[in-house]
Amino acid sequence: MADVTQMTARRTTPAALLTRVRDRSPGLASGLLGGALAAGLGLAALAVLVILLWISSPYPDSGPGGALHVAAALWLLAHGAELVRTDTLSGVPAPVGVPPLLLLVLPVWLLH
Repeated sequence: MADVTQMTARRTTPAALLTRVRDRSPGLASGLLGGALAAGLGLAALAVLVILLWISSPYPDSGPGGALHVAAALWLLAHGAELVRTDTLSGVPAPVGVPPLLLLVLPVWLLH
């Protein structure tokens, strides 16, 4: 019985609990902030690429607003969203969906 160490249950004071809760970062808020930052950086990187391609184009049809609209549409397509194209030859709206890995081909083809 000499080898048994007796442990006493120590209760933490409310001030220590309050300090521990205050020092801990909230998981939900930091997760939302990190997700928004990652989404914004991804959209910004794609927008820079599209704007550069728009500037280097010999015949830029639309303004920078159109180029940013294309960047946002490509970002949505890259994340698996289906977009609806309303101005088709038949007049019937058509959904546009692209597998995410296929989007890598578009900038490579445009740069080629």
